[in-house]
Amino acid sequence: MSKFLNASGQIVLILLLVITVSLGIGLAVIQRSLTDISTASNVELSSRAFSAAEAGIERALNGNTSGVTVGETGNSSSATLTDSGLLPSANQALEYPPLSKEDTAQFWLADPNTLNDYYTQNTLDIYWGTQNIADPNDRPALSLTLIYFSGGKYQSKKYFFDPNSTRISTNGFKAPDNCSNVLTAITTSYGSNRSFYCTSKISNLPSGLKLLRARFLYNTTPQALVVKPTGSCNNGCSLPPQARLFTSVGIAGSTQRVLQLFKLDKTVPPFFDYAIFTAGDLTK
Repeated sequence: MSKFLNASGQIVLILLLVITVSLGIGLAVIQRSLTDISTASNVELSSRAFSAAEAGIERALNGNTSGVTVGETGNSSSATLTDSGLLPSANQALEYPPLSKEDTAQFWLADPNTLNDYYTQNTLDIYWGTQNIADPNDRPALSLTLIYFSGGKYQSKKYFFDPNSTRISTNGFKAPDNCSNVLTAITTSYGSNRSFYCTSKISNLPSGLKLLRARFLYNTTPQALVVKPTGSCNNGCSLPPQARLFTSVGIAGSTQRVLQLFKLDKTVPPFFDYAIFTAGDLTK
């Protein structure tokens, strides 16, 4: 009888152990399933919000910004589209979205609609680069091409800057005026207290300024570029209005996705930097 009771007790303990292990496995499977469902739901909501934000940007590209809300009834999402209006405002610095290596940025110095003179100062301030980048080889060098009209023809003038002293010894570029991780923050078309790694002042600019084109060299990560007018007069000390910044916030459930579009209505194609240009006839 005692042996039977001992055997029964062992069976009960084994059954309790099996039930406990099975319950633990079951709870783990349920928890994993709930996590997967939650992740899938969040991914779906994120995808819906992103699609809605894209719809807002598409609306901006089509020039339809009369309203501010874009509804996507098919997937229960919506987007709010914000138009910055023409940028830059008077005396404001114009900031481009982050540029990759060999990307080209364009800054109008003349009225882009008429090419009439607009910016008349003889200096410009340039800011570029992201602060606190560990790899010095990822600091972009900057190539600038200034287009101006003088003597009855379009002419160009080039400037080259490189914050990497090792590269300067081989490429012959000029060192920037200042590079620092504590460079004074400035206000640009993207907002206030914008910080950059390098700055240089371009002086002795000619009259008849039309266009400034810029390219980054050597960098492996996209980084910002800013052109800042100098002086405090009206149009002559400001860059002409030439761009818009659209911000589309897509919403699906509790998920939000934000897309921004920097739109420059009139641009010169990239091959302009590598072509011969003349307003008259070409003579071989």
